[in-house]
Amino acid sequence: MLNPKPSNLKPATADDFKSWQKLWFLLNPLPGKQQEAVGLVTRYSCCSHPGCIRGSAVLKKALIREGRELGLDLDVTETPTICRGDCSKGPFIGLPEKRLFYFNVQASEAYDLIDETSLQGHVVFSKLLLDSTKVTDDRILFNEEEGLLVLIEPGYCLVEAVDYLFRFNAPESCGKCFPCRYGVHKLAGLLQKLRQGSAKKGELEVIRKTAAAMAQEAYCYFGAKVTAPLRLLMGQKPQELEKHLEKGCGGEELHLTEKERG
Repeated sequence: MLNPKPSNLKPATADDFKSWQKLWFLLNPLPGKQQEAVGLVTRYSCCSHPGCIRGSAVLKKALIREGRELGLDLDVTETPTICRGDCSKGPFIGLPEKRLFYFNVQASEAYDLIDETSLQGHVVFSKLLLDSTKVTDDRILFNEEEGLLVLIEPGYCLVEAVDYLFRFNAPESCGKCFPCRYGVHKLAGLLQKLRQGSAKKGELEVIRKTAAAMAQEAYCYFGAKVTAPLRLLMGQKPQELEKHLEKGCGGEELHLTEKERG
């Protein structure tokens, strides 16, 4: 018996999933204990905030401790995060090898989660985040309402993630109003310069004012939607933007687009 501890994980029921989520599981069968995928998951990326009231720091320590108890050498790290420290579905764990997010994981569940995910090769349904309105890309978790952005592993850059989300949503612009008609192209160019390390310090203020104008003056909600990740980063971690003025996105970082990977 691998797991002598009483399980703290609640089993998922059919009511926990929407119809499209059930279809996802049918099209993506989960590996069984005897298949090659068993034990593949050795990396866990925890969301982080110095004032987190949901227990992200405690969870990280529990994952390391319980992994050792199970005889596993797990790579447990903190992943780039922007949040207020009180998100309703946190803490979050990224599984880079499966490109999935777990949500609302408690420290008391760490042992069972590792047993299921790393030893038995299962996905814990009840902890799997499958909200298509929050997981824009399977490497990025973004929740505008809660001011939350989590990347799936440390190698990704917050500035590139913001630019990626901006470009992801930008094609929805109808061009009807001037704030978006001007702002979409202006911000795309400035964010590209920032990633390349060729932006000037004064252009950070242009980025801030353009994003604010789009959010406040656009004809519809699109202006606020497309600039939300950027405004979140500028409000919570402006130092990330400032660091890119000279260095841009490092060549050693993971990248979110094929073009960036070169």
